[in-house]
Amino acid sequence: MNIKNELLELALAFLLTGTLAKAGPLTNTPAADKVPYARNLDRIKRTVEILRGKKFQREVPAFMVSANEMEAISDRDLEKDYPGEALTNYQALMIWMDMLPPGADLKKVEQDLFVGAAAGFYDTDTKEMCIPSFSTSLTNALKKTADKKMEQFSAADDDIIFAHEFTHALEDQYWPLDDPNEITRQESTDRGEARSFLAEGSATRLMIEAVPALYTQEDSERYYPQFWNAIHAGICEFVLGGLLQNIWKSPDALVPGVPEQIARSETMEYSYGYAFCSRVMRHWGLDGLDYFCDHPPASTAQIIHPEKAWEWRDLPERITLPQTLPHDWKQVSGECLGEAGISIILGCAFQNLNRGAQLAGGWEGDRAALYESSGRQHLLIWASSWDSDLAAAGFASAWIKQRQALHKATIVRQTGEWTEWTQPNGRAGKINQNQRQVLIYEADQALALGDSTTWAEAIGFAHPPENALRAAANSTLLRINPLFSWQQDADYTISRSLWGLLSRHDRNSIGKADRLLLGLLAESHRTANFHKWELGWSMLAKHDSDSRRGLSKTGLLPWSVLYSQFTAELPDEPVRTLSHKSSLWGLAFSQTADGRYDQNLNILPAGILFRKQVGKDKTASYILGTGFSRSHRAPLARNQTQFRLLGIPVWTKR
Repeated sequence: MNIKNELLELALAFLLTGTLAKAGPLTNTPAADKVPYARNLDRIKRTVEILRGKKFQREVPAFMVSANEMEAISDRDLEKDYPGEALTNYQALMIWMDMLPPGADLKKVEQDLFVGAAAGFYDTDTKEMCIPSFSTSLTNALKKTADKKMEQFSAADDDIIFAHEFTHALEDQYWPLDDPNEITRQESTDRGEARSFLAEGSATRLMIEAVPALYTQEDSERYYPQFWNAIHAGICEFVLGGLLQNIWKSPDALVPGVPEQIARSETMEYSYGYAFCSRVMRHWGLDGLDYFCDHPPASTAQIIHPEKAWEWRDLPERITLPQTLPHDWKQVSGECLGEAGISIILGCAFQNLNRGAQLAGGWEGDRAALYESSGRQHLLIWASSWDSDLAAAGFASAWIKQRQALHKATIVRQTGEWTEWTQPNGRAGKINQNQRQVLIYEADQALALGDSTTWAEAIGFAHPPENALRAAANSTLLRINPLFSWQQDADYTISRSLWGLLSRHDRNSIGKADRLLLGLLAESHRTANFHKWELGWSMLAKHDSDSRRGLSKTGLLPWSVLYSQFTAELPDEPVRTLSHKSSLWGLAFSQTADGRYDQNLNILPAGILFRKQVGKDKTASYILGTGFSRSHRAPLARNQTQFRLLGIPVWTKR
């Protein structure tokens, strides 16, 4: 699992500098391909443990690695997924479906992507943290001009990278990222991609939340609450979410030497994964995130459309293609592209990523396979299911246009539900839409498609069994009743009154949520550890707490202007709790306790009316700037007592 440079740049630029930038080289390149990372990373680990609400079960060593070492790791992972000839066949399938350009070397593409785009990665095989020992290439002029501006953050860059990767390492100890049970199921490669979306989304969310702790170490009492509240403010969440949501569409997602389709599909994990995990954590906290780690999404469609993942699940149809076909055809490679993959293929083909996403939006399931004959001829069969006849027709039409745009295909016959075409390179294809199902056949020669009607009979479309269970548990009339409706899908139950305008009540295996008058009157979400409530759309009062994080926030009136309370655990050794209270943003009063020595109370700005300070080395009390202070200065162990009158020192005793 790796964090890409452009994602790191975007997060740091947005939170710290306001412009896209790339830090300078992390360090001088070591002579060896792999050397231990020298800095102490304990504070980063504690930060991740606090934010994720779990403890590391074992140590995770960190290393700096060379480009050669990264290429070797890339080759190892690819060989693990596609051993021997399977890699050649999978590469051929990806080229046929235009995920790779003709003549592309998948191994070289993966190397270029890994070495050119990864700012750091967690090796799921060796259980080690790795960071490149070299600076990666910059991809645009804006980043180059911003180099000097970001050099001061280069060490902190490392910290943010490690926060992301330590999140992977921590979750891997509780939910293996390379879960053998998931791998052996082989239900869908899109299902595996959805797990990657979830993992990268979780790590990206926590990476951003780690910024306050990692960038305010020297003066956390003053800046941590403000920084944390700022990045969780509604406007900041909205802007950052929008930026990350579209980063996969940005030119910065591209990597030199890597096909556009591959580069964008890798970056898409962060975009949609972050949005999904942020939504889950806003509603259900860490308990909700744990739920999805225990019950991984079944498709990228569920990540892209979070409402399909739990409340009323939209599970993909299981599509099976035969391993062999008449006339000595044998399946040599298979793939499920999912909504994410189809979106990329069509979006890149039409040079319109939004259009690609729209066309893929009705996806319900797909399976593609490459077949080879004894004469080394090749055949592609791609079956897909869609949520409506209209969505199926839109995809079928788009695929024909894609073939025309990229391969100069010419339509030679249209009869009923069938459309046939040929290409200048001799290949031929035909497509059939039958209501919500679309079947695509393409072969090296047109004569090879003569048995397509027979092949169609061997293709299986199976609705997920959960659909039948859900239908038996629900009444259609009760589910759509405008006065009072009720529905249940597995462990999730929803009841509404007046279409949810008057009230809505959610119940699931981890907690409950209630909303009155669309949240205008009140809204709350509760789990065993997470509690969030709002009054008047948070304009009157709001509260947010997660006991697993040691975090609690309360505010009265908009922007907590009347009263604000903030409590958080800081990743010091030992861990300490910071508490901050204020009224009128500190203009009326503010009180801070750092959980160790320091306590400060100010009434009116800068403590004009009253100020009290209690610390390890100093105590002071002032009314209208008049009062005593006592301090103890090491290493000379000198005590000092001072009296101030209206803020002016008038008497000092040592």
